[in-house]
Amino acid sequence: MRHHHAPPGPPGLPLLGHVSMLWSDPLGNVQRVWRDHGDVVRLRFGPYEYYLVTDLAAIKRVLIDNNRNYVKSRNYRGLKLVLGDGLVTSDGELWRRQRKLAQPAFVKRRIEAFGPSMVALAEDQGARWDRRPDGAVVDVHDEMMRLTFRIVGRTLFDMDFEDAADDLGPTISTLVHFANDYAEAIVRLPLWWPLPRHREFARAKARMDRLVADVIARRRASGEEREDLLGLLMSATDEQGRMSESQLRDEVLTLVLAGHETTANALSWTWMLLSRHPDVDRRLEAELDAVLGGRAPTVADLPELVFTDRVVRESMRLYPPVWAFERDALEDDELAGYRVPAGATVGISPFVLHRHPAHWENAEGFDPDRFAPERSGGRSRFAYLPFGAGPRQCIGMGMALMEAVLLLATLRQRHRLELVPGHPIAKDASITLRPRHGLRVRLRRRGRSRRPSPRGKMRRRRA
Repeated sequence: MRHHHAPPGPPGLPLLGHVSMLWSDPLGNVQRVWRDHGDVVRLRFGPYEYYLVTDLAAIKRVLIDNNRNYVKSRNYRGLKLVLGDGLVTSDGELWRRQRKLAQPAFVKRRIEAFGPSMVALAEDQGARWDRRPDGAVVDVHDEMMRLTFRIVGRTLFDMDFEDAADDLGPTISTLVHFANDYAEAIVRLPLWWPLPRHREFARAKARMDRLVADVIARRRASGEEREDLLGLLMSATDEQGRMSESQLRDEVLTLVLAGHETTANALSWTWMLLSRHPDVDRRLEAELDAVLGGRAPTVADLPELVFTDRVVRESMRLYPPVWAFERDALEDDELAGYRVPAGATVGISPFVLHRHPAHWENAEGFDPDRFAPERSGGRSRFAYLPFGAGPRQCIGMGMALMEAVLLLATLRQRHRLELVPGHPIAKDASITLRPRHGLRVRLRRRGRSRRPSPRGKMRRRRA
């Protein structure tokens, strides 16, 4: 060991340590301790040691080189209350088997087959906006949550969740916030304790469980074999057979919650950034006109929607949907020359990492061109982690990026969104990074170019 002492860190309170960091402005606090103390910072939350790590070599060791020494942290217990032993929360051999069973459902050709459904539902969303008067005010975060929930219904179950989308929004919000508060609590009361929040959580969880169980039961009763994600998960087999009912439920619920929450958040922040940066918005509009010429996008257009893709990636740099993730060390390890004892929690925050000036020029600026090849070629892949890295990298990464680009392209062709002046914009750093008070915008109807793009004409001629 090069260092026999603990990493630097701020002074904490007796017994509580740095718990107050979580109660007020956690994003600002983790940035502050990183700036003040460096790329490995030692914190303490009650009796637990916590190491905030932004050193790239240390991150690589945790996520790849020595990944079997690191398991999901104790703070995932809150999420486990909601998701059970799905891919996000499970560990060890159970996780490895589930990942192997689920992986074929997320190969490129399968997720590309969902593109037309995504675009069709985005077109329906655009048509809803068309029916509103020009300048109408909406909460675009609510709108994106509703849209991505419908897409989850279509891609996962081959069903349209239009009727359930509005009602289930508050249910999902209740589950996410309860899981986050439970994870951060130093003293965790048993769920049977008769508190109003416990009863509210129990009702929300029961509702989501019923939704998933009913859909699975109907599919089994029908005997149908479909090419949606549910059908692929139900038919997946290995030497031990198929997933059990409880495993299937956990994986489906994981996809329902994680699959729409993260994409909706990413798109919401993207709309905010475009409104604040009209120069970028105009470039995006110009690319959509040149490539699409007023028609709906397809998966085949994705290689040409270069700037649209960069806008999405840059938005997720500044506002990563999962702003932090954690691992617990099973055995002693060394990170950046410091000893990390067994049982300690290692925290990696993409929100902080994506603002590190050693890896990002003008790190707080919104600059999609930083993802151009000439500017990103020498950048470490561990400097950008909106989907994690290593064996536990998000299984739905390709699907999420495709969905975000297709939805942005579809909607931005028809409407320009302007932030409502004076509306408070605050970051809610829960399990995901969402706008605390929503995002109120004015819808400005743009209409579509009636002239097909030259590239569109060439495609039709080749066809």
